[in-house]
Amino acid sequence: MSATSEDEARASSLAIKSLEYLKSGSHDDAIRSLREALSLAPRNETVLHAFHDFQKDQNVPPVWRLCQKLVVESSPDAGKEVLRALKDPNLSLQPSTATECLELLLAHADTIPSPEGGEAVGGILKSSRGGREYLADLLERDAVWVLNKFMGLGGAAVDGLVVVLLDPAAWKVVEKKKKCLRECFKAFLENLKLREKDKQLATVRSVARLLAAHADELHSFVGQEGLERLLEMLDINSAEDLRSHATLATAKFVEADEAVAASMLGRFMLSRLTEDSDDDLRIAFSAAAAIFPLVPTVAAQLFMTDGFVEGVVPSLQGRPGDVEKAALEMMNAACVDKNCRAAVAGQCEGYLEAVSKSTEGIGKAIASTILAKVRFGVGEPGTLPKGIDELAAVFKNMILQEDADSRHSSVEGLAYATLKASVKQSLCKDKVFVKNLLETIKDTSSKPTVMFGGLTVINNLTSYLPPLSEEQKKVAQLKNYANATPKAKTEPDVGDKDPAVTERCKILLEAGVVLVLVACSRKISQNAIAIVTNILLSLSQHQKHRGLIAQQGGVKLLLQFYPAVTGDTSQDRQIKQTCSHAVARVLVSTNPSHVFSSQLPVASAVRPLLALLDNSDDQPTLLPVFEALLALTNLASTDDSTRDLIIRVGWQKIEETMLSSNAMVQRATVELVCNLMASPAGVEKFADGSKSAGNRLHILLALADSEDLATRRAAGGALAMLTEWDKACEAIMNRERGVEILLTMVSEDNEEVRHRGLVCVRNLVCGGGEYVGKFKAAEGANIIREALRGTRNPEVLSVGVEALKVLMQE
Repeated sequence: MSATSEDEARASSLAIKSLEYLKSGSHDDAIRSLREALSLAPRNETVLHAFHDFQKDQNVPPVWRLCQKLVVESSPDAGKEVLRALKDPNLSLQPSTATECLELLLAHADTIPSPEGGEAVGGILKSSRGGREYLADLLERDAVWVLNKFMGLGGAAVDGLVVVLLDPAAWKVVEKKKKCLRECFKAFLENLKLREKDKQLATVRSVARLLAAHADELHSFVGQEGLERLLEMLDINSAEDLRSHATLATAKFVEADEAVAASMLGRFMLSRLTEDSDDDLRIAFSAAAAIFPLVPTVAAQLFMTDGFVEGVVPSLQGRPGDVEKAALEMMNAACVDKNCRAAVAGQCEGYLEAVSKSTEGIGKAIASTILAKVRFGVGEPGTLPKGIDELAAVFKNMILQEDADSRHSSVEGLAYATLKASVKQSLCKDKVFVKNLLETIKDTSSKPTVMFGGLTVINNLTSYLPPLSEEQKKVAQLKNYANATPKAKTEPDVGDKDPAVTERCKILLEAGVVLVLVACSRKISQNAIAIVTNILLSLSQHQKHRGLIAQQGGVKLLLQFYPAVTGDTSQDRQIKQTCSHAVARVLVSTNPSHVFSSQLPVASAVRPLLALLDNSDDQPTLLPVFEALLALTNLASTDDSTRDLIIRVGWQKIEETMLSSNAMVQRATVELVCNLMASPAGVEKFADGSKSAGNRLHILLALADSEDLATRRAAGGALAMLTEWDKACEAIMNRERGVEILLTMVSEDNEEVRHRGLVCVRNLVCGGGEYVGKFKAAEGANIIREALRGTRNPEVLSVGVEALKVLMQE
């Protein structure tokens, strides 16, 4: 049926409309209109023309089409569409497409919207090697022109350019790459003088990244002028992100040649201090504060220059608050060095006391923190610092304030103040303080140094003192005499004793401390991980706390940390040890079904726990080994797959600990072995007929005759399960004292051991009759009869009667 004239007209209109939709990017509307046009007049020329145009468009990569739209419409929304397409994980950007997109965007760099245009350019460079190769070719022709073009596009485009400079695969000739790297770096140094915020930030970020990757090659280009521009950005009044990148750039420059850097830094400090204006002093003090944590040796040399420390306090007379704050930040940072700390204590303590008592806000917190540091660092050994309780009260009041900056500034001081037992006690009694402290730590996850200080406070509040032997106490007393402090206490303060620490742990757990630790751990340094694992180990010491730790996600967090630590430094090993021990403690007292799930399988805990057995020789106490064995015993009660994993990965170490000279470790191992007997793989270790299996069975029989009741009970349980297997029965009966040990178990006063012994005898005599004679010869019937007189347990009676019937038969 041919189309009517009305259909033809309608179809033509729809076809034209579909092309308009296609051009505007409304693909769904375009398809709908074209489909209707084809249904009305499939042979209409306008419709066929639209159909062919549509097919051509379908072959155009979406990113190219969106870049065209961005150039034509010059709208931020079009730029956002490009970014969305570039972030698609399924995107496959062909080199030719990436090159065409970059050519198009760079040709219209002056008209496309900012920052979306620059973000599109940066996104293409980061996602396409072909795009990076294209830009490398452009840079080889005129690096400075390209850099200036990219500076106009914004920070994201400049970041993309730096990616190209740092990507060896984008360059065909290494020497040309090095030449472009040097030219761009020098251009970036020139651009440090720019005052536009976005361009300044993009520039210093680029300088920092290039120095971080190629400091040896580039540091000589920095020069006095370039360094001073970086140091000016360390001003406490600068934006946080600007200071952060300038700090990194300065650190990498100083690390490359400390001697040259020290000389240049000295010239900078001298010139600023000589100028003596408010701005000059603030910048000098700010720069010193920033470089102290990075290169303390260089910074300390400058700080201890003759007359410098002595002149700091007088130079602050009549200065604005930001100059005073910068000076306080510098003194605070200087306390990292022992000599600098002593100098601050000697020259500035009176001023610091006055500031801590007379002002409010950040200055008060910083001054109090410095006092806490110098008093802890300079006092006599064995003595408590003066005035620390008053300083703690200052820090506490600042944590109670709503102002975030005040809270953040007080955290570092609290880390020192909470070394004193009385301070720990008073702080934890205030529930509002505890709540605010945890909120502060949680809110500072983006400020690593503040968060680290907060975690240190929690660690101080929750840490138990290591138990001292009598010999260690005598050594401590001798040290006091050697230090001329014979009257110093050898007994810990009441606030440091276990009951007080346990109470503080309880308060923090009820306030949700584990939830805060989980929130802080999404992006965390190795040092912070070490503190978090210590906190969780302390929290888990008291049995009643362990369920709450598991409930709040503590076990999951520890099991995430364990595989994430891949190094082999002493800190790495200690973190893994602490992780494993904390997991062990929680799992000793917690039902595995309440902890593990499909997202956190039981198997994830097996290797960390077994690792504690591997490290037993290096541990000062066997408590971690003991608790790991108890936790593994708990896990071995779950299913065969878990039992099989424990056997496969840890059997050798389990065998070794079964022979431990420590009675509690040996007992815990036998209890674990007993639970492992529920798996065929466990039985096989004792009943495969090999010589090794026979030796193991010999040890198990000996343990069933141990002096320790719990060990006898566990060994008896393992034997009861083993005697369900023919090979195990044969091995037991071939042992010289096999029958004697089993009948000794039957005659036990303890009903649990007696029950296990009766099960073993029943299994052996009822299994086929070949062993009945040996039990008869050993007066087995009389021993069983006597044992049954002492029990009323129906299950024990039933098993005993069953064995007795067989033995009574002629």
